Amino acid sequence: MSGFEIVGVVLAVFPIITQGLKFYSEGTGLVNDFFHYQHVLKRIGRGLAREQTSFSNSCRRFMEDVANQCGVGEEEIAEMMQDPTDPRWREGDLVKEHVFCQKSVQEYIDTVEDMNEELAKIRDLTAIDGDNGQSKPLDKKSRRRQWKKIILVLKKDDITRHLEEAGRLNTFLARLTEQNQPITATRRISRRSTKHYVRIRAHAIDLYEIFQNKFPASSSCNCMLRHDVNMKLEFRSAKTTAKGLYFHAVFTSNIAFPLRNWREIEMEPWKTDETKLCQDTERHAQVRFADPPSQTASNYEVISDLCATIIEPPSSRGWLGFIASEKGRQHRIRSMEYHQRLIDFKNIDTVSLAQVLCDKSFRQEQRSRLGLKLASSVMQLHTTDWLTDFWSKDDILFLRSLDSTVDFDGPLIRRSFGTRNTDLTSISQNLPRPWLNASIPCLFSLGIVLLELWYREVFGNLKNEAERKMPPEFSDPLAARRLANEMDSGPNYKNSVLRCISGLDAVYTSLTEEKFQNEVEEKILSPLEEDLKFYCNITSIEDCI
Repeated sequence: MSGFEIVGVVLAVFPIITQGLKFYSEGTGLVNDFFHYQHVLKRIGRGLAREQTSFSNSCRRFMEDVANQCGVGEEEIAEMMQDPTDPRWREGDLVKEHVFCQKSVQEYIDTVEDMNEELAKIRDLTAIDGDNGQSKPLDKKSRRRQWKKIILVLKKDDITRHLEEAGRLNTFLARLTEQNQPITATRRISRRSTKHYVRIRAHAIDLYEIFQNKFPASSSCNCMLRHDVNMKLEFRSAKTTAKGLYFHAVFTSNIAFPLRNWREIEMEPWKTDETKLCQDTERHAQVRFADPPSQTASNYEVISDLCATIIEPPSSRGWLGFIASEKGRQHRIRSMEYHQRLIDFKNIDTVSLAQVLCDKSFRQEQRSRLGLKLASSVMQLHTTDWLTDFWSKDDILFLRSLDSTVDFDGPLIRRSFGTRNTDLTSISQNLPRPWLNASIPCLFSLGIVLLELWYREVFGNLKNEAERKMPPEFSDPLAARRLANEMDSGPNYKNSVLRCISGLDAVYTSLTEEKFQNEVEEKILSPLEEDLKFYCNITSIEDCI
């Protein structure tokens, strides 16, 4: 069978069997002999009717998703659902090669084929004719013999067993369809992370200011060498942020650390009389630490030489002390043991996303996870010195061990502190400025990277001949929209990319507006969460990260 023909076949078979069972259960002339089994057939018929409804619902949603990807109206799907013999099941605009390359589509088709086999077995057991849903014409003696056969089948629970298997397949189809559906407006975020953005951004801005003051530009650092601070880009949900706000950074320097050439530090805003950073801005309740604090703020020492503290050998004394901003806001720090995926991590270097974009070991699930972390980080760090509006794959780094193992799940953004004119970039200043585009620059940058993650190719190489001849300010938005529309990804990922490229529904004057943050959460972040949960086959996004 070609295209989605098998789906139409099953849609046609369900009512045939349902009508056939109804014909048996309502038969006359044999009531006295087989009365006790007719109610069993009625119960089975009702069960099959329920499975028919379930299959029809999942089929409709599945085909509507395919229609959205192919630019076909949902009214065509409604027409096809009414006529399982419609030629559009086999050919036409819905039957596109890129659709059938999707894993979820192939899994759906395979499961429908299994469903068809189960229904065929039920038809064979009941001798239901394929044309009119009735039993094959039999004389009285043959009909009695057929009834005895059905009774034997009922006693062995053969029909029930196949019906249960059909139910199991239906459950999988419904779950697969639900996971791969674009989220609707009614599925709004019940646990918004936007309410924590003010606190997160304040912490990030403080840390940048502290590093700028503590490293070689200041007399507190005696080595006078460049210090690289590789800030981890982390997904922060409302659930995890409410428990505690932690930033992690990997420090590297031209001076070798004891035992390794790097050190990972965890930093947490620490409540003082001068700051309310550790309080939820809505509930005004103190954040609960993941590890109950063993010391009070007065017990922590002020770290005057941050460079020396980071370089010193690891200790087991937990928190090393606290660093403070010029406004007096305190942040306690501690050294972290690195429990990631690097086999040999005593000496590491970094590699950019641009360098590993085509790496075959960079799996799609990891790419989906990275996309979500980047989207979350854009909302946390945009317009700070950590992340400017115009950034690219060249600015996203990963740790790589000496055996070439790359930690794809730990994206970093690097800032180098070495002179009074701190080097803000590697950040890409030659990225396209989409001034002709309705999108917001930091989101447009995100959309380009999401495209590159999916296509596993540099954006410039994905342009067609006509687009390459155009100035970038024209060709970049055009190419991005074309590539987004041609994506054969799931609808959630695709819709997120389109929103990044084409813009949001409303016009905003500031990226810090709560309405803007809520719309980004709903239209970009939440679909990316659903996409990742689908790949992980896990219902909790916190368990996927």
